[in-house]
Amino acid sequence: MNYFLAVRVSILFLALAPVASHADPVWTVAQAAPQGNVAQAINALRRSSGASPIQRSARADAAARRHAADMARNNFFDHRGTDGSTHTTRLRAAGCRGGAENIAYGPYTGESVVAAWIDSPSHRRNITLPAVRSFGLAQVGNKWVMVLSAGC
Repeated sequence: MNYFLAVRVSILFLALAPVASHADPVWTVAQAAPQGNVAQAINALRRSSGASPIQRSARADAAARRHAADMARNNFFDHRGTDGSTHTTRLRAAGCRGGAENIAYGPYTGESVVAAWIDSPSHRRNITLPAVRSFGLAQVGNKWVMVLSAGC
């Protein structure tokens, strides 16, 4: 089975975009895996690279959830949403500033998807960006999204 990881980094100021409906078949990593293990792995990497620890944000979770639901509902895998949104516009709609996004496709757990991103140089670079202050993580079906924000 192929697993696909994609990354796109963009630190931009953001435009507004709508947030996913509560009717979407969505669950977050907090429900799929212990939240502490995911945050611990992220912050261990950040500490080892000299970056400050970050915290999980409900607002960033909402931005990640919106894109994961869009990809699952519309059967695609890309950083640009079906409405033309980017991670920066989704973060802005959730009340956050700039950042980066990691996406994955496959039967991961919260811990294993973060481990896969950590093992990938481009995804690891996103996780260790010095300007990042918070993160959000969501899974819908086999689509995973992590957004990293300069602040929420």
